[in-house]
Amino acid sequence: MTSTLTRFEPRLAPCGSQADGEQVVTEDLQGLITRDLRFSCGCQTHHEEYHDGSVHNQVVNHRGRVLVDEELRGE
Repeated sequence: MTSTLTRFEPRLAPCGSQADGEQVVTEDLQGLITRDLRFSCGCQTHHEEYHDGSVHNQVVNHRGRVLVDEELRGE
């Protein structure tokens, strides 16, 4: 399993403000990939790609409100 942590420049956060933050990407080298963006304002996005091709996306603003929570099934 590998994990990479990188900082990113200000971009549009889920709350609509410009914020910098960090991105964490984790891979198990068998097809599972997790990508988390944590904005300095407190907003977060979570993207997970599973071995079977399914995808889970979740977007939460800095007040804890879930804006997107979707799961797309693979084959």
